[in-house]
Amino acid sequence: MKPLAAAAAAVVALALAGVAPGATAPRYDKWIVGAYGFSIILPASWAPVPRTVAAVRQTIANLKKAGKTAEANAYAYYLTPAGRLELKAYVFQAFDTTPTTDPLVPQVAVQVTRGKRPYRQSDLKAAAYEYAATIANGTKGSKVAVPLPIKLPIGPAETFEATIPAGQVTRGIEMYLTIHAGKLYVFSFQIDARYLAEAKLFRSIAENVRWT
Repeated sequence: MKPLAAAAAAVVALALAGVAPGATAPRYDKWIVGAYGFSIILPASWAPVPRTVAAVRQTIANLKKAGKTAEANAYAYYLTPAGRLELKAYVFQAFDTTPTTDPLVPQVAVQVTRGKRPYRQSDLKAAAYEYAATIANGTKGSKVAVPLPIKLPIGPAETFEATIPAGQVTRGIEMYLTIHAGKLYVFSFQIDARYLAEAKLFRSIAENVRWT
C-alpha cells in the first residue's frame, strides 16, 4: 500500500509531458465516448466506470472472481445513492486503481450539458463563473479560484481550481470547461487537495482530449 505522498508522486510521474531518456514509457489507454463525441487518454492504471447499475454490479462480480477485492470495493461506491446520482450526472468517469490507502484517489468525471438553446462560445465565461460560484456556495469552507481562459487543442476553454472540505479529507478540484456542437463539456478532476498543485497529469489529460 502507498501512503498519500507516494500516490501523489505517482500521479505527477505519470504526466504526459515526457519520459526521461532510457526510461520505460508509461502506458496509456484511449477511451472513446462516441455517444458524446470525444475521446480521452488516461494512464493504463485508470479504469472507467460503467454507466449503469447493472454494469457496475457485473464489473464488481468479475473483479471479485479475479481476486481483485480492493478494486471491486472501489466500484461498490457507485451502488450507493450518491454513486448512482453520479452515474446519471456524468457521461464518463474513471479513477486510478493503483493500490493505495488514500481516502481520495485521482479521478476524472465528464459532464455534458445541453441548454435551452445551443451553447455559443460567448457563453463559456459565464458558464465557468456559474460553476465556480456553485462550488463556492455549496460547502462551507470551500475555496475557488477565479476561472481563467486558456486554449486547448480542442478549442477555447476556461479552467479553475477549488478545494472542498469533505470530512477528514479536503478535495482538490481542477476543472476545464469548453463548448462543442452547442453543448457545454465539463472535465472535472479530483485528488487530495494537499497534492493538487503537483498533479500536472490533469492538465496533460485535458490537452489530449479530442473530438471524434
